[in-house]
Amino acid sequence: MHTRALMVLCLAVFATMVGNSMVVPFLPLYVQQFGAGEFGAGLLFSVHAATRILILPFVGTLSDRWERKTFLLIGVCCYTLSSLAYIPATRLLTFFLLMVVHGTATAVVHPVATAYVGDLAPPGQEGKYSGYINTALLGGIAGGPVLGGVVKDLFGMQANFWTMGSLSFLALILLAWFLPGIQRGKSNPHQAAAPLHRLLVSRPIAAVACFRFGYALANALTWVFLPLLATHLLPLTTTQVGVLISSNVMVSTLLQAPCGRLADRVSKARLLGTGGVVSALALGAFPFATGFWELLGLNLLVGVAYGVAFPAHTALAIEHARGYGMGAVMSFLMMAHGVGMMVGPAVYGMIASHLSLDGAFWGGGGLNVLLTTTSVLLLLPKPGLGQPLPARLEGSDTEAPASPPRAWLVEEVQQQKANK
Repeated sequence: MHTRALMVLCLAVFATMVGNSMVVPFLPLYVQQFGAGEFGAGLLFSVHAATRILILPFVGTLSDRWERKTFLLIGVCCYTLSSLAYIPATRLLTFFLLMVVHGTATAVVHPVATAYVGDLAPPGQEGKYSGYINTALLGGIAGGPVLGGVVKDLFGMQANFWTMGSLSFLALILLAWFLPGIQRGKSNPHQAAAPLHRLLVSRPIAAVACFRFGYALANALTWVFLPLLATHLLPLTTTQVGVLISSNVMVSTLLQAPCGRLADRVSKARLLGTGGVVSALALGAFPFATGFWELLGLNLLVGVAYGVAFPAHTALAIEHARGYGMGAVMSFLMMAHGVGMMVGPAVYGMIASHLSLDGAFWGGGGLNVLLTTTSVLLLLPKPGLGQPLPARLEGSDTEAPASPPRAWLVEEVQQQKANK
């Protein structure tokens, strides 16, 4: 059952991500024909990001208590409806409302799909399973803009909306008919989600969230400021800039599955630390490039580094989420990513404006070294911890997690005993 469920989930996620990535990058240009200026176009993405951050804390917790398949169907249905509703839209207010629906879909599908994979992954195979879902996610994100650009040039933006709607509807059928449900209830309370403050004080969860925040900051540099560096300082064509941006994600996508299997055999913390530091050093070296091939080589190195580190990061999240609630942890990581994508462009933009564009890359590289180092230190075992809990917590029906002790679970069990 696991193989079928994983295949269906990956196909559905890939289809939705391709469709989503065919539309989102081109929306700022599209809405300008309806009177939106640069501020209005930027505000669309702010609405999308704000919706995700507001919804994520609730989505993860609720999906830990109820059926994850239901949440996936709701999310993909939102993708389908929003993509088709873009077609007749002509007012800016309509686009804002649709971006709320669109953001809701993203907030639901990403973490719940990863949490579903975490439910499927047997202990010791977290890297392998996370590599597959990461390939679907990143592959769709990498391929969507390329396909979307071709379709838009040949048939217009309306065709992109139809394609996104068709792919999302296909994913909806796959999930509804072929994805098995995972039953939850009082007999299976390992899904009981920890509150947010418990996640913040967990060293392993804080470690992977810290890395994810740095990963988002690096994305902000490569997606927003690399094109500026390439066009302002170097005489590169638009095609060359497009190749630069896509090469990073492409090579990272190809490495997800093999490096996921590698993460099951070697130290995940070592992979995370090595990949994070190498990518940070490569980012800091961008301003020293003197031509297209040097920039391409550095950006490929960033892709390889994160291709090694990202599956280990996801595997660590799955491994330690078993004591906290898989959906809650995955939503928490998506929140960290969303905050990084909002904060990164603003901070690096201020550095570029007041100092220099080179300074943004140097500051970003240094900050990512610091964040990666913090992540690795948090993953080191704390003295006095690390002894496993018994298979079942005494006096409770709650199954103890397979990962290290969870103080919040012990406290709740003690409270339950005191109330009896």
